[in-house]
Amino acid sequence: MLVLAADAWAWKPLFVGHRGCNIGVENTSEAYRNGVDVYGYDGLECDVRVTKDGFYVISHDETTNRVGGNLTVADATLAELQAETYTQTRGGVTYTGHICTVDEYLAICVEKGVFPVIELKWTTGINNNDMSNFDGLAHLVIDRGLTDKVIFLTSMKKSQEYIAEHYPQFTRQWLCNANWEGNEEWCLQYGLHPSISIGNFDAATVKKFHDMGLNVAMWTVDSKANYLKYGNMGVYMMTCNSLKPSEMPELEDIDWGSDGLNEPATDGVTVDATDYYTITGMSLNREQTAGGIYISVQHLSNGIVQTNKILEWNR
Repeated sequence: MLVLAADAWAWKPLFVGHRGCNIGVENTSEAYRNGVDVYGYDGLECDVRVTKDGFYVISHDETTNRVGGNLTVADATLAELQAETYTQTRGGVTYTGHICTVDEYLAICVEKGVFPVIELKWTTGINNNDMSNFDGLAHLVIDRGLTDKVIFLTSMKKSQEYIAEHYPQFTRQWLCNANWEGNEEWCLQYGLHPSISIGNFDAATVKKFHDMGLNVAMWTVDSKANYLKYGNMGVYMMTCNSLKPSEMPELEDIDWGSDGLNEPATDGVTVDATDYYTITGMSLNREQTAGGIYISVQHLSNGIVQTNKILEWNR
């Protein structure tokens, strides 16, 4: 039996900066730093591709044309890409920047204390037919000490299955839209939290995945109205370009209905050490639980497992 502390609690979802944020050329170090320094995002999302000489770089498109370059990433060397200057006008402001490598991006995540959300694009050695270049990417993450913080995100189903089999320690999200329907059991089989595009799901969708033990993330949210609409459905993670988390109100606890979480408190005593988990299911030790939303789990003498929600706990 699972018992949840009965007190209602206020909460906010996790906020992820889409390609960094809208201040700076997308997917550049400036956009990533501003995503944390200006907006205060909890995580930063990037789009990974592989260069001709085998380096991992960040580019949403196959080419750099849209941001003022003229190269195809897969056919260019890292040096050639770094020599380009990108230009992008956003919100009436024109920014310039240069390509960011995955290693530079991960270093920013470590420096700023945020989690990386790495979207896998179809690229050389990372696609549904060939995952030979994924190992190198995985080890960049591992070497930066981000194994328990990274989220790998992709719409490529065979790639998802590969990661689940070879790197089950990584948290994974399936990038989808209305095609989530009919793939629920596949998500459950491979432990995939769905990341669904705005407008393609409702509260029943969120509850359906919740009851399966999976959390719904979404993209992209940039208004208070949509924050409230989807937050009150129980969406646990929102990808944003310009939404300021500090300006969003806290949300009321989600009533998931009859799911075994509202049993009365127990008089049992703790027989095992308390475990801590993030809301994505990652295990933590107590020293890692300062700030954020966590679940504490205690195993009691009468066989009950009691959980409590911890908000912004300062150790």
